[in-house]
Amino acid sequence: MDPEIIKINIEQEIDGFERTTLTRLLSSFESIELEAIEKRKLFLEKKSKSLDPDIDDVGMIEEDAYFEEVNHFLIEQELKQEFLNSTAVWLFHLFERQKIRAFGSADTDILKPLLAQDNYDLDSCSDWKALNKELRYVANVIKHGFEGDSGRNLNKYFPNLIVNESVVLTKTDIQRYIKALRNFWTKALED
Repeated sequence: MDPEIIKINIEQEIDGFERTTLTRLLSSFESIELEAIEKRKLFLEKKSKSLDPDIDDVGMIEEDAYFEEVNHFLIEQELKQEFLNSTAVWLFHLFERQKIRAFGSADTDILKPLLAQDNYDLDSCSDWKALNKELRYVANVIKHGFEGDSGRNLNKYFPNLIVNESVVLTKTDIQRYIKALRNFWTKALED
């Protein structure tokens, strides 16, 4: 395939990935707090319609409403975290497919000498390290757990991404990986 077409396709894939994951999908979690407050209000409105002051404990109803709000918030926060983590896996798979399409392989042992011919040293490239080490470890741990090399390496080199024995990525992490992906391909496809 024509290298210029590969470059254009990769740029479009990255743009589409960023637009879909960060703008369309992640933004759906922006209103979690307001939704939780609305859940509480709706619960109280529903209870007020059938309230019998002689039987119902208003304090208990308030407490139940509070837990409606908190539960909604916690569930949505957990879903948001799972989405962010899944986004990292999706991005790593995209990177792997792009390497195969551009170079015929995703194997580092094949890519290093190939890119070294163009004076691109992967060992000194921070973008490569972010993608092929950090993001790879993250993706593998999210999929398979902390058992194995990826779990040990993530714990050793990137403990800041782990909270209570779980991978916890932020929007900033995903943006950082996307930026590294753009930078890598700009350098790798320079010539």
